[in-house]
Amino acid sequence: MRKGPTGQTAGQAHQHPRQSPPDPMTEPRKQIEVVAAIIRREDQIFATQRGYGPWKDWWEFPGGKIEPGESAEAALQREIREELGVEIALGEKLATVEWDYPEFHLRMQCFMATLRKGEPHLMEHESARWLGYKDLHDVGWLPADRGLLPLLASRLLGIPESLARYMEEQVIPQYASFDKAHQENHAREVISRAMEMAAHYPVDRNVIYAAAACHDLGLVAGREIHHLESGRIIRADTCLREWFNPSQIECIAQAAEDHRASSKQAPHTVEGRIIAEADRLIVPEQIIRRTIQYGLAHYPSLPKEGHWERTLEHLHEKYAEGGYLRLWIPESPNAAQLDRLRAIIRDESRLREIFEKMYAEEVA
Repeated sequence: MRKGPTGQTAGQAHQHPRQSPPDPMTEPRKQIEVVAAIIRREDQIFATQRGYGPWKDWWEFPGGKIEPGESAEAALQREIREELGVEIALGEKLATVEWDYPEFHLRMQCFMATLRKGEPHLMEHESARWLGYKDLHDVGWLPADRGLLPLLASRLLGIPESLARYMEEQVIPQYASFDKAHQENHAREVISRAMEMAAHYPVDRNVIYAAAACHDLGLVAGREIHHLESGRIIRADTCLREWFNPSQIECIAQAAEDHRASSKQAPHTVEGRIIAEADRLIVPEQIIRRTIQYGLAHYPSLPKEGHWERTLEHLHEKYAEGGYLRLWIPESPNAAQLDRLRAIIRDESRLREIFEKMYAEEVA
C-alpha cells in the first residue's frame, strides 16, 4: 500500500490531515519513496484498479517504489513499463504526497505523463479506465490519489489551481445534501458540458466554471426558488473575490438565476445561456430515472400508479412537443437527445416499460 492524501504540491506546501499522526514517543518510521504517473490523453486521465493486497479493488494512478540509486523519473519509466507494457514521456511534476501509515511514512512523487509507445495492458492491476473530468469521482480512489483530483480538475479544465481546489473541496460537496437528481455528479456534469460549449464563445472560462459549480446551491432553500437563492449565495460568497471582480461575480450570479428550465424568458447573457443549456443534460434514460427519483423523494406516500401519473405528467409538461423546455445554444448536443426523448414519450407503452424497470430498481 503506497498512497494517501495530498500533502505537498509542486512548488507549494499544503498542510493536510494525516491518517495516523506519528507518535513522538515512538521510534522514527521507516520512509518509503514511491512514484506515480498521471497519464493524460487529450481530456482524459488513466486510472488503474488494484488487484492485490490490503487495498485490493481500490483505484490509483499507476507507479511503484523507487529502487536504491534510481531517480524518480527512471523509477517511474521502469514501473510503468513493468505494470502496463508501455513507454511514457514525462511532463511536469504535479505534486509530492506525504502520508503516514501505521508501519511507515510514504512519500509519493507524482508526474504528468503521456503515452509515447504502445497501449496499456494490465499485468498487475485488475481493471483500468480512461476518466474525463466528470468521471474522476466515479471510482473508489485510494486516499492519496483522491487528494490529487482538484489539481487534475485544474489541468483538465484549464482553470487556476486555487479556484479548482475551492470549488471541488468547498462548494461542490454541498450538493451531497440535495436530492438524487442534484448530487455532486450532477454539478460536475454541468461543469463539463458548460466548459465544452464555452469553447465556441468569447467568454471567461473561470466565470463559466464558477457559475456551473454554483448554479444549484440554492436548492438548500427548496426547488421553487432555488435559482434565485443560488444568485443570492453567489453574491454573498466573499471567497469569490479572490478570483473575480464585482462585475464578474454579478455575471456568475445572473447565470445561476437564469438557468431554470421553466423560465419563460431567455437568459440575459451568453454565460447564462451556456449554463442553462449545460443544465439540461438531456439523456432520455437519465431524465426518466431522475423524474422517478424526485417523485420518490418528495412524494413518498404516493402509490406506484401515482408515481407513474406524475412521471407522465412531468415529461409531457417539460419535454414533449409544446413543453416548456427551451434550448439556447446551437452547439449543444441536446437537440438530437431531445428528439429521442420525445419519441419515447410518444410511445407510452415503451415509456411504461422503462418506468416499471427503473421504479423497481429505485424502491428495491
